[in-house]
Amino acid sequence: MPLPESSLSVICSSISQFVGSSLNAAANNITVSIGAPAEVPDSDDEHQLNLFFYRFEPGGFDSDAHPNDPWRVRLFCLITAFGSLEDGIPAGENELRLLGEVLRIFRETPVLAAVTVNGEQVRLQVVFSPATDEQINQVWSTQGDKTYRPSVIYEMALAPIMPSTLRVEPARVGAIGSQARADRSGRFAAFSGTALAPQVPFQTVDIDSPRWGPVICWLYLGECAHTLSFDIDSAEFAAFTPRIWLAGDPAQSVDLIWEIWDSTGWRSTGTPQAATPFSTTIDPANVPTAVPGTFPLDVTVPVSIPAGENAAQAMLHATRSVTLVPGQPAVEVRSNPLLISLYRTS
Repeated sequence: MPLPESSLSVICSSISQFVGSSLNAAANNITVSIGAPAEVPDSDDEHQLNLFFYRFEPGGFDSDAHPNDPWRVRLFCLITAFGSLEDGIPAGENELRLLGEVLRIFRETPVLAAVTVNGEQVRLQVVFSPATDEQINQVWSTQGDKTYRPSVIYEMALAPIMPSTLRVEPARVGAIGSQARADRSGRFAAFSGTALAPQVPFQTVDIDSPRWGPVICWLYLGECAHTLSFDIDSAEFAAFTPRIWLAGDPAQSVDLIWEIWDSTGWRSTGTPQAATPFSTTIDPANVPTAVPGTFPLDVTVPVSIPAGENAAQAMLHATRSVTLVPGQPAVEVRSNPLLISLYRTS
């Protein structure tokens, strides 16, 4: 019975498959393998490219991560070519041809295509890591009688180590406030101060930049907001019509994407909704006159409070994909988030 896959094995296998596909390995008589160089069998009738993931280090960005959050690490991979004599071309030259293609592939594609691992989307960055004579000696001295072959080392980051059970993420904070009490005996009393939501600043989208990101805000009672909160049994919520002001390049379309939260945590919902920005700026002091069907943009909030619970949230982003370098994976650019919090007091 084979061992079950781990997030690490899935990621390393995806790198091997990417290299094999880029080299057109099947058509070029190349076998791409994962393991120690000493385990590569000798062969006179095929070329072999071996990926040896020999060192793993903490990513350095989430040292205090919760045990049930993904833990990201850096991978160090030794890639070795084992060439064979073919059509009069010596094995040594074929090894250089293989390694030359590897260098080209990762130079042209320094950010690999996204891979989904246990629900987490992973996109590794590949960085060439020159090996010193000492490093080469340290690695190959452990490979038994295997003769040193031309090799390169790459750092690949960041790869998530997925927990068996993901932590349920808490709700987002929509507003903050403070309150002074007379003594410590009142520290557990209900909050009765004033909570303040973040203010919406004047913002301009630089649409001349290929990486421009959309900007959004709620429009409620003639004012701009980034967060809204409602008692779902109130008359205020019954009269609420969700509308947004979307800024960006009016000549391009973006996607509106919702995430919702309840006691099971955050998750994406629905399909992206295409929308066109109304302007390149958001100026809270000068809200434009309504244009039916164009401004503000009506949206449908896809959240309700589950039975037996008292709170739920929805978060909205506007996103667009842009290819900065021809042939490279597209990069997703996100707007600021909009939050709406629902609660039940009765």
